[in-house]
Amino acid sequence: MMLYAIAILMLLWSFQIVFLKPYYRNTKISDVRFVASVIEEGLKSGNLNENIVQVAIANNVCAAVYNSQGQQVYGVDALGVNCFLSRTNHTDNPNFIEEYIHQAQVVRGTDFYFYLDSGRSDREMMFYGKEVAADFTNYYVFVNAPIELLDSTISILQDQYVYVTIAVFILSSFMALIIASRIAKPLGSMVNSAKRLAAGDVHVEFEPSGYNEVTELAQTLNYATQEIAKMDELRKDLIANVSHDIKTPLTTIKAYAEMIKEISGSSAKKRNEHLDIILKEATHLDILVSDMLNLSQYGHPQLKIEPINVHLKSMIENIVGLFTGTLRSMRVKIVMSVDEAILVHCDEIKIGQVLFNYINNAISHVGEDKTVHVKAIRKKDTVRIEVIDHGKGISKEEIPYIWDRYYKIDKNFARSDAGSGLGLAIAKSICLAHKVPYGVISSPEKGSTFYLELPLEQEEKEI
Repeated sequence: MMLYAIAILMLLWSFQIVFLKPYYRNTKISDVRFVASVIEEGLKSGNLNENIVQVAIANNVCAAVYNSQGQQVYGVDALGVNCFLSRTNHTDNPNFIEEYIHQAQVVRGTDFYFYLDSGRSDREMMFYGKEVAADFTNYYVFVNAPIELLDSTISILQDQYVYVTIAVFILSSFMALIIASRIAKPLGSMVNSAKRLAAGDVHVEFEPSGYNEVTELAQTLNYATQEIAKMDELRKDLIANVSHDIKTPLTTIKAYAEMIKEISGSSAKKRNEHLDIILKEATHLDILVSDMLNLSQYGHPQLKIEPINVHLKSMIENIVGLFTGTLRSMRVKIVMSVDEAILVHCDEIKIGQVLFNYINNAISHVGEDKTVHVKAIRKKDTVRIEVIDHGKGISKEEIPYIWDRYYKIDKNFARSDAGSGLGLAIAKSICLAHKVPYGVISSPEKGSTFYLELPLEQEEKEI
C-alpha cells in the first residue's frame, strides 16, 4: 500500500508540476490555431462576421489579416495595448509585417509560431502566422496570444502537494491496517492451520473471516479437511479389513499345511479334507487380490471404455450362470424380468462386472424368501436395471458410504466368503467411467434395490 501511494504521488507530481508548462503551451497553441481556422473559414466564405470577435475574446487573442500587398483587411483585438500586432509596438521597425508575410511564404508546412517577450509587461507572448488562399489571392493571418506566468501557480501547487502527500500517506497507512486485519491476518491463521494439517492433524479447522473470498477459501479448506479425515478413517478401515482378510486365510492355510505334514499325511480322507480347506482359503485370497487390482484399474481417471451394442438379457443370463453353485448351496432363487428385445450400448465386460457385484451382494444379503429379483425397466432413451433383495437393508446414514473402498456397515471386520468387500467400490468406478446414473434404494428390514441406467442401442459407426 505504501509503494502504491508513492507511485500515485509521483504520477501526480509529474502531471501537476513537471508537465504543467508543456501542457499549457500545447493547449495555447491549439487555441490559437482554432482562432486562425475560424478566420480562414470566414475568408473562404467571404463572411468575416461577429462570431470571429467572440472567438477572439473567448481565447484572449488579437488577430489581423493582410493581403499580399501588406495591407490590413481585417483585425480583431482582445488584448488592447498588449497586442504585438499593433503598429505602436514597432516604431523601430515599421516594416515588420512584410517580414512576417515573407516568413509565412517560405515556412515549411502550413503555419509557424514563436515566443517573444512583451515590451509592456513581463508576460511572454506567442506569435502565430499562416498563409491562406481565398478569392484567387493569398491572405496572411497573424494571431497574437499572451502566455500566462505559471511560476506562482506551480508554487501554490507545490505547497498544496505537501499536504496532499501527508494526507495520502495517512490514508494509505489506515487502508493498509484494514487490509492487514481483514485479509493478511486470516491468511496467516490459515497458513498455521495448513501446517498443522500437513503435520497430520486432520481435526484442524480453518476460521472463515474477512472478505467473501477469504471466507470461501476457509470453507473450501474445511471441506477438504473433512474429506481428508474421512479418507484417513477409510484408510484405517481398509488396512484393518485387508489385514484381517489376508491374515485369516494365511493362518488357516499354514495351520492345515502343518496338519497335513504332521498328522493327516498318511490318511487320504483327512488329507483331502484339509486340502479342500486350503484350496477354499487360497481361492478367497485370489478373489481379494483380483478385486483390489480391478479397483486400482477401474478407479483410474483415464479408464478406457469400449461401448458396443449388447443383448441385455443374454448378458444377465451369462452372469447369473456364474452363481449356479452358490445358488444351489444357499438354496437361493433368481427371478429375471428382462425383455428379450432390449439392446443396450455399453462396455459389456465392465458393465458385466457391475451386475456381477450387484447380484453377488444381493445373494449375500438375501432375505428369508431366498429370492433375488433382476428387472429391466425400459424408459425413453435408457434402460434401468434393478437388482432387488429382501434382506436387512441399509440405514439412511450408511447409504452414502457403502460405495467407499472396503467400507463395512457392521465395522466388526467379519469376513464374507462370498466376496472381497470391494465389489461396490468397483461398480461405482465403472459407472462413473460410463457416465451413467447408479445408486441404491434401501431401508432397514425392507431390503435393497441396487440400480444403474444404460443407454439404448446406437447406430454403429463405420470404420
